[in-house]
Amino acid sequence: MGLGKTIQALALMVSKRSTDPLCKTTLIIAPVALMKQWEREIETKLKPDAKHKLKTFVLHKSARLQKWETLRTYDVVLTTFGTLCSELKRREAIDMKKRANPNWRPTAKEDILSTLGDDCRWYRVIIDEAQCIKNKNTKAAMAAFELRAKSRFCMTGTPMMNSIDELYSLVRFIKISPWKDYGYFSRNFSRPLKGSSPRARQQAMQKLQVLLKAILLRRTKKSVIDGRPILDLPARSTESQHAVFSPDEHDLYHALQTRTQLQFNKYLRANAVGRNYSNILVLLLRLRQACCHPHLIRDFGQDGFAGTATGEDMVKLAKELAEDVVARLKEQTESSDGSALECPVCMDMAENATIFIPCGHNTCSECFTRIADPSQAIASGDDARPGEAKCPNCRGKVIASKVIDHETFKKVHMPQAEEAAGGFVEEEEDASESSDDSELDSDDDDEEEEVDSKGNLKDFIVSSDDDDDEAGYRKGKTPFEKASKKKAKRSKGKGKSRAKEDAPTRKTLAQLKKESLRNVKAKRRYLNRLRKEFIHSAKIEKTLEILRNIQHSKSEATGRPEKTIIFSQFTSLLDLLEVPIIEEGWKYRRYDGSMDSNARNNAVIDFTDKPEVKIMLISLKAGNAGLNLTAASQVIIFDPFWNPYIEEQAIDRAHRIGQMNPVHVHRILVPDTVEDRILALQEKKREMIEAALDESESKRIGRLGTADLAFLFDVPLQT
Repeated sequence: MGLGKTIQALALMVSKRSTDPLCKTTLIIAPVALMKQWEREIETKLKPDAKHKLKTFVLHKSARLQKWETLRTYDVVLTTFGTLCSELKRREAIDMKKRANPNWRPTAKEDILSTLGDDCRWYRVIIDEAQCIKNKNTKAAMAAFELRAKSRFCMTGTPMMNSIDELYSLVRFIKISPWKDYGYFSRNFSRPLKGSSPRARQQAMQKLQVLLKAILLRRTKKSVIDGRPILDLPARSTESQHAVFSPDEHDLYHALQTRTQLQFNKYLRANAVGRNYSNILVLLLRLRQACCHPHLIRDFGQDGFAGTATGEDMVKLAKELAEDVVARLKEQTESSDGSALECPVCMDMAENATIFIPCGHNTCSECFTRIADPSQAIASGDDARPGEAKCPNCRGKVIASKVIDHETFKKVHMPQAEEAAGGFVEEEEDASESSDDSELDSDDDDEEEEVDSKGNLKDFIVSSDDDDDEAGYRKGKTPFEKASKKKAKRSKGKGKSRAKEDAPTRKTLAQLKKESLRNVKAKRRYLNRLRKEFIHSAKIEKTLEILRNIQHSKSEATGRPEKTIIFSQFTSLLDLLEVPIIEEGWKYRRYDGSMDSNARNNAVIDFTDKPEVKIMLISLKAGNAGLNLTAASQVIIFDPFWNPYIEEQAIDRAHRIGQMNPVHVHRILVPDTVEDRILALQEKKREMIEAALDESESKRIGRLGTADLAFLFDVPLQT
């Protein structure tokens, strides 16, 4: 990132112009946020004379419906992924009209196809941020595949982030035969690299390196030209900081781990891992949360719903879903044992997913708040307006007042399953009533008693509605001791239990967090409750220790205390971090998906320009890319993520051009937990992708020989 891909593209356009006046135009597809940047670079980086100047047109918003005869008179046409997706939809509608009536002719302005028409022939197509088409099944990718051009280029700092399969869409777009055929690509790369044979993996990796040698130009911050680094940046160092569990946290985590292992073994023996994949990810989510803070599994059991509809409105909206959409959602719900749906944006599990009406696709609440802000959506639609968003799956229009949550869907369309499963916390209480007081201390191997019908772990989520429970926790009692005490109280008589049920229930932190997104008063009520019930965790203590040390050190460039960015996957954890930071008297700013674009922009400006603002709390999903935060030279990764490149992008918010100080990265980890295995998985992903993209390995391959060329063209050599 930041090594001059845009400048290289401009140099190519100027130095290699088309000689055919009827086919001279370069089409550039980029995120909407980069449109102005491309315009500015074309205007400022090229000489104004006739030899270098490029005549440019922006195909976007109200100007998106232009005839090809007009566009081909320009040297450069800039457009967005959203505009391209909208045109693909229009083309599909036109194709349907033609099939229904062979004599059909375009009559309306909406029938114009600016980029995908039969007569559209581009000289060159460049996709900027090409990772936007890494999923071959998205509308953006399918539209890009349909473009016709004499040459094609993909520009990205992250051509692969999770697997080799993400490279396929890029190869297909640039039409490299025979690799553009997915079956061929999968047989030669995907399957052997995922297989168990070391020899097959090695051969597949060598083949991939040969292919990339022919089609890939890659530079990193460590690359050298003529023996000198291409970029002179201050050093970056990474240090693992180990946090030690308190006795309560230790008991919570290890009992939780034992029960998740029992449940996973149950799926394994039943050969049902695939059918319960989403549910297994939820169990892993619980372990990840337990490493961070007990509140995350006790009080934030459900994702906060991100829409604006009330409960009654959501029920009405749920009833409007088409039968085929309901059937699809039921199948997804049943495959995850009803516990969660996978977010297609961040690929994490959303326990109470936000479901869009009428398409029925979903995201987690935080990703929804991101895509609902058109200025932040990486591939936002061409006609996005405040309060509207585009579904990341089908690109249909989404309105915040017309979305529901997963729990409402189950209540309306799966009432029997919902009744059998019960509520998230209520299920825990019902289960505890039917068991004796010694259940938590028994060595009973009956796995059916360990996990409820939704796959959630029993007796680990203690309702925050009970003030006695909170007091007990602060006095040092573990969640398990409190759960046993609660069951003992209930067994003394049904009268008190019934009286308690009739009393108004106290709102949980999750409910207050959900309400806090609506107005300032609700936000204040949520933060006051958070401060009142705050408890420390091992990771928060370690973070405060690091921050205190940083506050006592001085920046080499400014002589003032250094600034720090703290990244976490969980916005609830950022809420918790605010409490001790406020108590310490440190000035800080917040950046997450629940904030509007103006608030986020102001937070960045304050952090950059105000010396007294020393800390920025950032959601990893909302702020891992697109930000320039070189004011910070300290980065804290509070919890590791599956994908190492998401973390790398986050760290590069500080370690980039303009940074004057060495950058220190602190990874806070709890040893002997699931976080060790996440790091191992990160390393495995990194090794595979770096091996494929390795610059030094590419140099060792050298010039492509006859065997390499024959391999690329899939031509057998005669012996």
